[in-house]
Amino acid sequence: MNIQQPRGEQTIRTTKPKANIKSEKPKVIIDQYQCFAEAGLKNFLDLTKEAAQLGRQKALEAITRIVQDGNRMAMIQKNMPPAIPELAEKNAWDDNLDYNIGLIPKSRPKIEVKGDLKIDWVLGKVDINYKVNKPKINYNPAKVEIYIKQKGSIDVQYVDVKA
Repeated sequence: MNIQQPRGEQTIRTTKPKANIKSEKPKVIIDQYQCFAEAGLKNFLDLTKEAAQLGRQKALEAITRIVQDGNRMAMIQKNMPPAIPELAEKNAWDDNLDYNIGLIPKSRPKIEVKGDLKIDWVLGKVDINYKVNKPKINYNPAKVEIYIKQKGSIDVQYVDVKA
């Protein structure tokens, strides 16, 4: 018996993967306007608007106070303490003083990042082909030769026992 096994054949083909990357440089925008405004550093337009609003509010408060003082002085007919010393004492002391300690800025700056990153993938491939080669077997059955040296024979003789 003779057995031979030829090797199998294999081929591999690959396509490399690719990554296409497109990027835009990042641009960082930091807006600190609110932080500076809290410290009193505003632009002229906002500073003018705020001063006008504060002036209007103080004018309305002064008108209210003058009207109340005038109404108090008009109540002479009632037996009350003299109005002028009372109003002088009331206007001499400001009881609404507020002492606070604050840290500025109280708000954080607005930070914005603009930019873009785009990744396009092209997938690779792997092609594998494999060919199986079957074993080669040569089989020669054993030979048995049958031959006869002597042919079979039977010799039967009759022997008479009476004689």
